[in-house]
Amino acid sequence: MNEWVRAERHAQRAKQFYLAGDFVQATRELRSAIAINPYNPSWHFNLAITLDVMGDFEGAVESYRHVLELAPEDLEALNALGVDLTRLGRYQEALKYFEQAEQINPTFEPCYCNRIITYTRMGDYDQAETMFYLARQVKPECPLCLYNISESLYERGEFHRAIACLKRVLELDPTHPHVNARIAETYWAMGELNLAKKYFLIELRNDPGDVDLLLELAGLLMEMGQLNQANEKYRRVLELCPDHVDAHFGLGQLALLRGRLDEAEQQFRLVLWIDKHYRGAHQALAKVFLQQGKKRQASIHLLAELRHAGEDTEALLELGQLLIEVKKIDRANAVLRKLVSLQPDNPHAEHSLAVSYLLMGQLDEGILHCRRALKLSPNSPLILYNLAQAHLQKGQINRARRYIAKALVQSPSDPQIRNLAGRLGVVGFWSTIKKRIRLRRRRDRIRK
Repeated sequence: MNEWVRAERHAQRAKQFYLAGDFVQATRELRSAIAINPYNPSWHFNLAITLDVMGDFEGAVESYRHVLELAPEDLEALNALGVDLTRLGRYQEALKYFEQAEQINPTFEPCYCNRIITYTRMGDYDQAETMFYLARQVKPECPLCLYNISESLYERGEFHRAIACLKRVLELDPTHPHVNARIAETYWAMGELNLAKKYFLIELRNDPGDVDLLLELAGLLMEMGQLNQANEKYRRVLELCPDHVDAHFGLGQLALLRGRLDEAEQQFRLVLWIDKHYRGAHQALAKVFLQQGKKRQASIHLLAELRHAGEDTEALLELGQLLIEVKKIDRANAVLRKLVSLQPDNPHAEHSLAVSYLLMGQLDEGILHCRRALKLSPNSPLILYNLAQAHLQKGQINRARRYIAKALVQSPSDPQIRNLAGRLGVVGFWSTIKKRIRLRRRRDRIRK
């Protein structure tokens, strides 16, 4: 058999494996065909597509480049390469290939459509919208363009416009993937939880085995307080994927919410057994131990979590607060300083950082951050209370009284605030008496 015939047979077998869903075998056959005849751009392109399906975007990029070496003006390869480079976060490179496709054929609509996502990832929403309107000049009603611009609108908080675009996608193409899930996520971001649940369930009916969708719905149900339904969805994930770490973590969170501390501990330990670097697992175990009154064990897990702490601002805030609770004030201060650098307009971050400084005895730094927090949240009784406490420690009674008076207006029945107001009243009374005695003695000395 001649080599060229063998190569063709490998390519034919690759197609059969691809259609059967055996992508690993498909790539092996295509590589065998290419090893015999490396000059067929279609085989490189098919290999790239197969690698895309497998999620190997780096490998796909390499294959698309081989296509372009053989066929420099292949619009589909230029477009697909731009898409994969966007997936890999290499946005400037992606733009170069989309622009090259546009120069070859200005009516090639995908080079505009897919640039919507590239510019959205870059945070350049105006350019994303420009690409959307350029695409519409070529193809007025493109479902993918509408889907892509909905993501840009979502990112800039224009949720109603995003939903309008997604619903138009469904009118144009009812089978377009993930649209109902995207509508659900947008309603969730708007706080419309019942509508979010409705659209998640529609999507799930279309694809009942979608594990990521089940996990998202379980998270929503947990937020809605529908714990039994959330538990059912996590259990369903484990039926499909018995060692799915996110499902075990979700079950741990559910057990913690229900006060089932032994069950929560078991699930979080299982998470760490599956993935010892799983972010949030040590932190979750620390919360279990704190509820059990085991501060030493909680401290060990919080310090372990520090090694994996990324830039999740909600997780960092909780980590800082938990470290304060176990008296690791220096570590808490470092975490909270990182958080404030990431979110300078977060009043909870500023206030928690202030508390860490106050507990370290650095009153001036504590007061500074309390005041910053107060600018961001002017009516917070807790911030006002801590400012009053800090000024009391510095002996600045009048300032302390002013802050506690404001705190009383915001929360008149809070026992801690009322207690501090009473103490400041007594301190203020004796301060006045002492001033009068000093003034009288001064007058007596003058008379003499």
